[in-house]
This record gives sequence, structure tokens and C-alpha cells, in this order.
Amino acid sequence: MRDIGNFLKENRERKGISLSKAEEEIKIRKKYLQALEEGNFDLIPGKAYTLGYLKNYSKYLGLDDEVINGILQAYKDYTQKSNGILLPAKEKNVSFKRKEKEEKSTSLGKKKTVSPYKYVYLISFLLIILVGLWWLNYSLKEAQNIPIPTPQIESETERRPTESKNNEASTLSLENNKVEEVYPHLGEAPVEETLLSEDIAISKLPSLRIVATNNTWIKVLSNDQPIFEGILFEGEEMVWRSDQSLDLVTEYPAQIEAYYNENKIEIKEGMTRNNILKYSFTPR
Repeated sequence: MRDIGNFLKENRERKGISLSKAEEEIKIRKKYLQALEEGNFDLIPGKAYTLGYLKNYSKYLGLDDEVINGILQAYKDYTQKSNGILLPAKEKNVSFKRKEKEEKSTSLGKKKTVSPYKYVYLISFLLIILVGLWWLNYSLKEAQNIPIPTPQIESETERRPTESKNNEASTLSLENNKVEEVYPHLGEAPVEETLLSEDIAISKLPSLRIVATNNTWIKVLSNDQPIFEGILFEGEEMVWRSDQSLDLVTEYPAQIEAYYNENKIEIKEGMTRNNILKYSFTPR
């Protein structure tokens, strides 16, 4: 979670605000603000306090509501993973380092008690094994009692139709082999050509490449539907290919470089509102 702390610290330093001044204006103790920026959330008493501090501190730094919601969601995911809750895999390329927290509780003068459910599970397991062994023994005995059928010898009249059918099948296979020798290309499907043509078609689609020059938040939409939202770290790069219009939303001033079809675009000329920049990329 140090990545979230670095993101908050960079925004504070960019605005020229000291921790002492922030403590005085938003009434949050300096040591808790420092714990947020260093990712030491264990120093803050309780998850509810941490969420409140993150929200108030982010608003004080002038971050947009969408950015604040992304930070809060990242912290919730971190706490759920730390408690051993498995979450579904997301399509975002954002990863935060988490510190596993081990809790050890010891009590003097108390004896450990064994749950009675363990005995129930053990007895059930043994009963299943015994039933399985009994069923296996019963099946083996039944198999020994099954009479072995005696082979029947076919007469010449019954054998002749079968032989004639086999001769016809062999004749057809020989004819098919001759056709394949004369026209070998008829039996092969142009699989490699199909895959190659698909790769060429994808490579011809307009491309949008984003390179982060600093830790920043971005959101990419296609037909007003979000296809990516998260925090890009300095030096991180992402590419999208689409024949549809793409909209890029990020904080202003922008901390990224945008290339459309490998042509650098000055996105600062896009629309800005409440420290949020929006720029549209339209295929030509």
C-alpha cells in the first residue's frame, strides 16, 4: 500500500503543503498523515478511521471524486486480501504491495478445547472408507460369477458379405488416396493463412499508447463504456487498439504522454473541468 501513500505525498508536495499545515487545517494528527503517506495503515486505530482519513486527506489535496473512489477501493481490496478473503480477478493492470498481518493470540491458564465437529468428520470419513471397501469386495465377487461367453465360428455364407464390404471399403480408400496424390491441396485447410490475415487486420487498427511520466490516475472509455481505470506508475506503458473512438480522462495537469498511431498528441488542448482533463481520439 506504499504506492497509495507515495501518490498522496507527491500531490501534497506538488502543492507546497507541509504536514504541519495539513494537520492544522484538516484536524488530523501529523503522525497519522505520515502513516498514510508511508503506507503504515496499522498505526491508525481501525479500518473506519483509515477510510475517513484517506477520504478527507484526498479531498484536502484537491483530488477528483473518481480518483478518491479508486484509492478507497484499493484500500478495501488490500484489507480483504490481508484477512484471507479471495477476490475475483480484475481486468485492471494495477497492483499494490500488501503486507500480510499475522495475529497471534495466547492466553495463560486456559486449555485448548477440541471442537466436537472434528470427531464427527473423522467418523464420517472412516464410514465412507468402510462402505467403499465393502462395495469393492462385492463387485469383485459378482464379476467372478459372470459366465464367460464361448466364441462363435461364422459360417462361410455369413463371412462372404463382410469380406465383400471390406473389399469395397479398401477400393474406395485407394481411390481417395489417388485423388489426394493428384490434388494434394484439396485436403488441406489454409489455417496458417487465416491466422496470418487476422494478425495483419489487428495490426492495422488505430492504436492509442499511453506512457506515464509520473504516478497518475487515468480512465479510458470506448462508446462511453470504461475499458480501463486505475493508477499508472512512472514509466508504465499501456496500448489499446480499436477502430472506435476512444476517450481519455486524467488529472490536470497531465502526467502522461499520449501517442495515437505513434504520433505524439498534445492532450493539454482537451477539455478541462475541476482539475480533470478529457481528450477524444477519433480514427481517421
